[in-house]
Amino acid sequence: MKNRILTLLILFIASGLVTLITSCNSPSDNKRQPFRNDENLDRFFTTLYQKNMFNGAAAVIKNGKVIFKKGYGTANIEKNTPFHTSTSMEIASVSKQFTAAAIQLLHQQKKLDVNESAKKYLGEEFPYPAITIKHLLTHTSGLADYEDYFKVSWDTTRIAANDDILNYFFTETPKLLSEPGEKYKYSNSGYVLLAEIVRNTAGTPLDVFLNKHIFQIAEMNHTGFYDRDSIWTAHNYAPGYMFKIDSCKLVKPELLSGKYYYYFLSGRLGSGRLSSSIEDLIKWDSILYSSKIFNDNSKAMIFTPHPPTNDDSDYGFGWHIKEHDSIGKIAYHTGSWAGNLSYIKRYLDKKNTVIILNNTHHSAYIKEIRKTVDNYVMGGTLEVPTLKLSELLKNQICDLNKDNIEPWYAKLTAIDKDTTNLRKLSDKYVKSGQKEKAYLATFLIDKLK
Repeated sequence: MKNRILTLLILFIASGLVTLITSCNSPSDNKRQPFRNDENLDRFFTTLYQKNMFNGAAAVIKNGKVIFKKGYGTANIEKNTPFHTSTSMEIASVSKQFTAAAIQLLHQQKKLDVNESAKKYLGEEFPYPAITIKHLLTHTSGLADYEDYFKVSWDTTRIAANDDILNYFFTETPKLLSEPGEKYKYSNSGYVLLAEIVRNTAGTPLDVFLNKHIFQIAEMNHTGFYDRDSIWTAHNYAPGYMFKIDSCKLVKPELLSGKYYYYFLSGRLGSGRLSSSIEDLIKWDSILYSSKIFNDNSKAMIFTPHPPTNDDSDYGFGWHIKEHDSIGKIAYHTGSWAGNLSYIKRYLDKKNTVIILNNTHHSAYIKEIRKTVDNYVMGGTLEVPTLKLSELLKNQICDLNKDNIEPWYAKLTAIDKDTTNLRKLSDKYVKSGQKEKAYLATFLIDKLK
């Protein structure tokens, strides 16, 4: 009897142990494991933020797996809200890949042909019959930039929309900069017209089309188009800010001298204006490897350069495309508008991706940051950029004067003295009538001689 009880007890314990082991290794439990950021990347971006070189969010995907995603700093300065990976921000010209995606999807559905004249889809009034949809997609149309005209001639009390830009080409008929298909010239105009081709073909505006056919399918819940006035109060949103040199503060870009066009040109679709988040751009990257939206033929068209006849170009449909002997195909795009800086770079054969969003226009360091993270993804090291003297002065000059400028400079170590940018900064102070600041900048320039 005792032996039987002992046997049952052993079996019971063993059964419980098996259950415990099985439970600990169950798929559902694995899903609950906390996400662990790459410590090197976290230290890198933390240091950037602490040195006032970066404010925003970033993600890195390696071999198809997210190894890092995190937000740093402040999303909305007035509301003092944190920048999360779910925080939406205007992605500027990174928007173009989504406009191109809408066009390619309509081509895939045989509702249009990218090789046909844009006039067929824009109406008989369109004055450039030789321009094809493909020319618009690849920046080879030769169209003039609408922004130059609107900055001078537009009624700035009204926000310009796509209809207004289209009407400009219909009525003013600006001369082409080159014959369609011959030269590459980056064109916001072309992508506004592509948005109108989507509307005329699908019977719905670009924003509605993208939401139904891409954002909902990819579960990109923090992606969409915002009115300029709404971004300052929107929930979990990061408006873009730019630096005002006379007050040494980040402000709304349209408040800066000569920058009001950020407001009255904020109504267009196609060339920019789309807002998204790190989380959603990760989903976008992932779905591009699947066939949920695009078939293989469509993806081949999107991620292949289509150069003009008399010029070089690496541009596909909404992406720059590079081929590297050891790395394979690379697709990338940058964006810059009203204080927002965006970046996505996809190493298609390696399934590596870098995504960086910044809403405080730290353009002095952004290229170095992108290059460093790209290098790290491919096996390199992370090195924080050297602080630039011109940036340090610009940010701190409101607390400096003739008495403390020399000891302030004497304490600086390991800096890039970048005399060229220091002179440019001095010129800005002179032109804006800030004599004392100009004196301080000149003092430092003389010290460096």
